[in-house]
Amino acid sequence: MSAEIIDFYRVKSDSEAAEDADLLAFFQRLPLTFSADHSSVARKMLGWSIEALAFRSSVSVKAIKDLESGTRKLNQVTMQALAYAFENEGLIFMPGHPPSKGENCRGATSNPKHRDDFHLIE
Repeated sequence: MSAEIIDFYRVKSDSEAAEDADLLAFFQRLPLTFSADHSSVARKMLGWSIEALAFRSSVSVKAIKDLESGTRKLNQVTMQALAYAFENEGLIFMPGHPPSKGENCRGATSNPKHRDDFHLIE
């Protein structure tokens, strides 16, 4: 049995591929909801040092210090790594507001598969 790689973008019609490209472009244009102002506040909420955040996010200590002091802006992918480290602990970010706990997220149910609304998760 031989394996064949299928390029699904070629299989799709031109209009379907264009719709996918438009959707991807839309999401890439959305601004991050996590900002430099959120970082130190979120760290304090979780009781994390800069070193702890660096360990959890794989972002250097210097980059985090520079971000929080306003010395420089970080690349979008670096900001996403920081945001993910916090979001993994249940924090959510909204522009212009301090970080807050996502009450309906992490740890709400020990085994969510037994919930009636499990199909809504994800």
